[in-house]
This record gives sequence, structure tokens and C-alpha cells, in this order.
Amino acid sequence: MSQYNDGAWIDEYENRHELPESRKTRDESELARGGQGAVYRTHDEDLAVKQPFGSGGARNMHKLFQHIRTLPLPKGIPVSMPLAILRDEPGYVMKLLNGMKPFSVFSLDGERRKAMKDEDIPAWLAGLADRRMAQDLTYYAQSGSTRRRFYALYKCASILARLHNAGIVYGDVSENNVFIGDDIPCECWLIDADNMRYELPQGGYAVYTPRLGAPEIVQGRDSSRPRTDCWAFAVMAFQMLSLCHPFIGKKVQQPDDDSGWDADPPADGAPADLDEQAYAGYLPFIDDKDDDSNELPNGGLQRKMILTPQLCRLFQETLGAGRIHPHRRPSMAFWALELARAFDSSVICPDCHMSIVYRQDSVICPYCHKPLPGFAVARTDKWKMNLVSSGETSFEVLLPQRLFLPFSFASGDLPEYRAVVNLVDKTVVPVRGTKPFPKDLSFEFINPGNHEMTRKDGVE
Repeated sequence: MSQYNDGAWIDEYENRHELPESRKTRDESELARGGQGAVYRTHDEDLAVKQPFGSGGARNMHKLFQHIRTLPLPKGIPVSMPLAILRDEPGYVMKLLNGMKPFSVFSLDGERRKAMKDEDIPAWLAGLADRRMAQDLTYYAQSGSTRRRFYALYKCASILARLHNAGIVYGDVSENNVFIGDDIPCECWLIDADNMRYELPQGGYAVYTPRLGAPEIVQGRDSSRPRTDCWAFAVMAFQMLSLCHPFIGKKVQQPDDDSGWDADPPADGAPADLDEQAYAGYLPFIDDKDDDSNELPNGGLQRKMILTPQLCRLFQETLGAGRIHPHRRPSMAFWALELARAFDSSVICPDCHMSIVYRQDSVICPYCHKPLPGFAVARTDKWKMNLVSSGETSFEVLLPQRLFLPFSFASGDLPEYRAVVNLVDKTVVPVRGTKPFPKDLSFEFINPGNHEMTRKDGVE
């Protein structure tokens, strides 16, 4: 234990890392918590301290530090690596980009819910009898709705895909280990580097965050692998998008319905607690197309409003068939691709600030029932994306590389062109002083209210 009793950390280079001025104890400075340890803020907004749970000495930290340095990480991958090991206690100092927040910011936790007042509930939710759901939807809209969640998950999936392509298992995917900036586009970072390992053909090391662990890990049948990362990501993504856990269905919420003489007995080795059975993968996915015994008809947001057909299939393969057959789980490459497509196919309602996946029959917002706004669509032979605003008729957008080049996990989000969209004049032109558009780029202007569509090739 450190010789200092004021909460500061001392690293191996004798650097002193103070608590933030607004925090008196380490507990108050806790930023995030994963399956193996907690991350703490420091006085320096660009640095954080990760400390593992349980016992462990400086020697183990040095071995871990050396191990991580040997991993064949892709160049420039946004994973926060250890900068220095703590001198007197287990843990290390790592880089943390200023202003970034964990994915847990998308959840209405106890403190945020307690702070929400009745007047914070918008008019379109005033008639909802379930106050808790009204709070959830209010915060869902405030935190960017599905559009921002698609973007954040796409960025995270791209990082995991790059790690898996390099033969590396991340190990502890959770909403507390993934950080995102405030804008779009922005950076996304993974912070729990000490859990990363080489993928092994058998055996190995297992770590997970409760509620997110793959069945074979929780049940002690296997160790961490790329497919267990895929499971944890899918559970996290489903909960972020739908506002419900993918395995807390009617078997858990309505247990009396399964207490008759013909009820199925618990699986061998399954815990007695139904919640724990759900989290350990003993119960079916609530949307499982082949097993409706744990379905939750009114659970969370309607899937048609928050998911594309392709994302529905990914969830089915990962959490449905993939619960019993881990090899069925699609790789993170498919998740990155389809989440990017979902983000680019979404539109924003300027009245309630909820976003939906746009379909040709979409006319009114399914949440507040106001007419959906017009928008532009940029299209090339490689990609298409909706150019949307939060209510403005003239606005500036960035056209990313994925619109013009083959899809890339590392650079697909980088801006290639800057454009000004005018929905009234139905024009899209380069921002003054920037390079002209390529000839294969075309635009469509869509007015959902009367299905009017205007196509324009090239630049006005």
C-alpha cells in the first residue's frame, strides 16, 4: 500500500498522480468498473489509474506490462495502453482522452434518474402511464437516440474487429471499458488493455463483466476468445438499443407461469436464481425465433423502430443460435459494417429528437407522431448515407471515406469531403475552399410526407 494517505498514486518513475480537486477519496474519483478492476480519474484530465480487484504485486504488474508490449497491435489502434506501473500497489497509469465518456453514459442510472424531474418529461411522453419508461425514453432522446448509439457501437465494433484480425482477444467488453467523444464524428477508445491476450486454440484465460459473459465462460466450459467478445458486444449493444437485457424475459419476470407440474427442470449445473440463469446463458434469447419460451412481447423498444433487418439477423445468430453453438456467432467485422449502415440509414425527428431507421413507408415519427422531415441521400457505387439535420434546412456535413472507398475499420469514418446541404433549394455543394465532389457521387432529396424524391447527379 502506498505510503501516502491522501489518495494519491505514485508510479515507478516517482510521478505523483493526485485525485481530482473535486474528489476527496478514490471511491469518489472512480470513473468506470469492469470485470477485473476499476478506473479512477486523476488531477490530470488526460490520465487515469487502473487498479485490479484482489491481490497482486508490482512484480505481476511488470510481467503484465511486458506482455502487453509484445502484442502485435495494429498501428494506431485506439486502445489505451499502460504508461507506467504504480510503485507501491497493483495498478498502472494510462492515457485517457479529455472529454470522453464511457458507454454507460447511454444508460439512465440511479443518480441520473433521481435527478430527473417531472417537468423534464417532454409533452410527447406526458400521457405515458409508466413513469419509469417515460424517464427512459426522455433520456434516450437526450443521449442521442438510436443514431448516436449506432455510431458509438460501430466505432467500438471496428476496434474489436481490428484486434481480432490481429489474433488478439480483448477479453472484457463492457459499457465501462469503451469510451466515446461527444461529437460525430469522434474517437472511440478501449481502456482495459490488461485483459488483452493472444487467441489460443484451447485453454487460456477468462474474464468478463457480470451480465455480459458468454455462456461457455460463465459456465466454466471455455476461456476468452474472439467469439466471447462477440457475445459480450451483442448483449451490450442489444441493451443499449432496446432498453432491455436480451435474456431477462418472461421466465424471469413471470416465473409463476413456469411453476406447474410440466415445467422444464433447470439445466444441470444451472444456478437456482432465475436472473443468474439468464445471465449465464441457460435461458433463451427473448427474441429467439426458434424458442418463444422466454419471449418478452412488450420488452423494450419495438425492434422495427431501432434495428435494421441485418442487425436483427446478427442478434439472432449471436444470441439465439450462438447461445448453444458459439461458432455460429458472426464476427465483429459484420457488426461494424451493419452498424455503420444503420447509422447512415437513420433520420432524426426534430420535434422529439428521437431517430429511426428510415424505410420507404416511413411518413410520421412513431414516437411523437409528427411528420418526418425531408433529408438528402448521398450515394456512390460503394455506399449510401442519409444527410440529416436536427431541424435546419441548410446545414454542413462531412462526407466520410466509407462513401467513396472500400469499407475500412480504421479509416472509414475519416472525412473525405465537406458539403453544404440546402433542403429548400435541393442542392448539395462543396464547402467553399474545399475540393470538388467526384463525378460518381449523386444526391437524392426525399420528402417522407408525400414521398417526393428528386435525384441530382454531380454538383449544381
